[in-house]
Amino acid sequence: MTKEQFCELLRKELGEESKITPETNFKELSSFGSLTSVLVLQLIENELGTTLNPRSFRTIKTVNDIAEVVAPEVFS
Repeated sequence: MTKEQFCELLRKELGEESKITPETNFKELSSFGSLTSVLVLQLIENELGTTLNPRSFRTIKTVNDIAEVVAPEVFS
């Protein structure tokens, strides 16, 4: 999966109308709220096959950050 494909899945999951890029800060999304981190963590688990500790998610702000934490080789 590419970062761009993951961004599109994330956009659909969050119901975001604007495009999400690997550099998009989650907190800047119009759909950002208390459940955003839960939805993103669930998407990571379902689509990338890995689980992140919710505490480690606090440092994640963008899809690029997800790639660095999960492992760059997950994204082709």
